Amino acid sequence: MSRTASCLCGGVKVEMRGDPIMKNLCHCTSCQKSFGAAFGSLAAYTVEQVTFTESEPSVLKTYTDRSPESGDVLNRSFCGKCGSPVRVQTGKRPDVLVVPVGIIDGDKADFKPELEFYCRGRVDWVDPIENTKAFETMPPTYPATD
Repeated sequence: MSRTASCLCGGVKVEMRGDPIMKNLCHCTSCQKSFGAAFGSLAAYTVEQVTFTESEPSVLKTYTDRSPESGDVLNRSFCGKCGSPVRVQTGKRPDVLVVPVGIIDGDKADFKPELEFYCRGRVDWVDPIENTKAFETMPPTYPATD
């Protein structure tokens, strides 16, 4: 499966080749704040599976997030024009790129989460997703495959 994605203004375009290696929700405070939502809906790929294209040089900006509860450093990339989050990369796993599901073009049915992280931070009005594996914090291995 090959899919495309883009930020709100179209200044950053993404091509993802093949299936994601992981699809998850994250309820940690860092994801809540960076996505401006009650959780982050994410699809993880290997670096080789993803290509980013910018409409002009330096439109892709990166913020180094040292706040995650996991203790890892996250490089959160976003469009410098519209502010859309477009990529997350962990310091511990630089071979993995995480794409927010919200920026993926077209139908997102194939991106139903299989895992939920930091469920201890889930807001009480969001129910667990049926048939997902839930973790109170991070799973013991990342990316988690089961």
